[in-house]
Amino acid sequence: MLLNIDLPPEGPPPSAAPDAAAPPGRDEGGDPPPAERRSSAAGRPPLAGLPVLAFIRPLAVLALLAMILGRMLAPAMVGLAVGIERAVHLVELAGAGASQLFAIGAIVIAMALISAVVRSRVPYALRIAAIVAGSFVILVVLHATVQRVPDLSAALIGVSAAILALGSAWEALRVPFVRPVAAALGLVGASALVRLTGVLLAVWANDRGSKALAGATSSVATAAFALDALAVFAAAVALGASRDARPRDGEPPRPRLVSPLSLVALASALFATRAALAGAADDASMVEALFRRALDRLLTRPAPVVPLSMQLFVAALSVVVVALALVAPPRLPALGGALALLLVARSAPEVPLGALSLVIAALCVALASRDERGFWAAVLANERERTSSALPGPGKPDITGGASG
Repeated sequence: MLLNIDLPPEGPPPSAAPDAAAPPGRDEGGDPPPAERRSSAAGRPPLAGLPVLAFIRPLAVLALLAMILGRMLAPAMVGLAVGIERAVHLVELAGAGASQLFAIGAIVIAMALISAVVRSRVPYALRIAAIVAGSFVILVVLHATVQRVPDLSAALIGVSAAILALGSAWEALRVPFVRPVAAALGLVGASALVRLTGVLLAVWANDRGSKALAGATSSVATAAFALDALAVFAAAVALGASRDARPRDGEPPRPRLVSPLSLVALASALFATRAALAGAADDASMVEALFRRALDRLLTRPAPVVPLSMQLFVAALSVVVVALALVAPPRLPALGGALALLLVARSAPEVPLGALSLVIAALCVALASRDERGFWAAVLANERERTSSALPGPGKPDITGGASG
């Protein structure tokens, strides 16, 4: 079974007595013992029974590349300057290639995750939702490879992915080390449902010419943006899950509201927002205009009643958090990939690949919340690594100032 792999037993501590049957050393006339070699995987915690989660971060890297190259840079570079047509074409090809690779990998991993969820201990209702929503989204993604997805199908996959995200978030909120990512997932799911409701109201208002419905559309879109912004800030807080914090009183370490990574994310988002706002001026540089056009591609529709600077800041912060989540993920590496995928899908849950990203993030969070052994294996591995690095090694000065070894 996929979820029944036990952790390998730990070896004896360094202070254990040597084995009596050990081969003699060089001083006793025997062959010299082989040099001890540190295993290349010693510092990497195993995934306790969830091998499919090891592929989430590489998949999220493809999703980030597809979003930056295909969704942001390629459209933003069109008409930006004279003589860059070849560069635009190369970026478009790179974005299309990353999107195709992501689609293939996402379909395979989504099917594996659905199978893993069915065999796991998650509630039966969540298992049924994973089968129904996940299978429906996969079928629509396969359909989108040959022809355009109808509007009704696009809306349905967005609703299905959002409901699955809410269910997974509710199930994962009970686990402390998954709680920040689960909160971001739940907020993204709620924002998707509210925004799709706003899209439906906008269609009705346009068909009937109703000003009341148009006003309601703006209010709903603003509420969706508020949930979306909270999701991005929750994801930034999730970056503060320190990999070096020690557990206290048997409780997993909790993320800090302010951490170096979250400060880096906020500072980078402020810089990108300033450049994007300057990109609307007539004397803007090409880089500033590129920032403005690229971030405009991430703004949600219908437009909320919110200052443009705040919309651009949230869009920029989401991209920075996705990149940082992949570079410095939480203790369980799969959570970094899930955090990146749910932020990639946050503004486009009705797009087939966006809905599939949200489904994978939801299934990944549900499974990771059951992988408590893998989490504690990561904690203990960090503790052992820190202890071994603090001890003096061969050729290093010890605490008394002499040379050891």
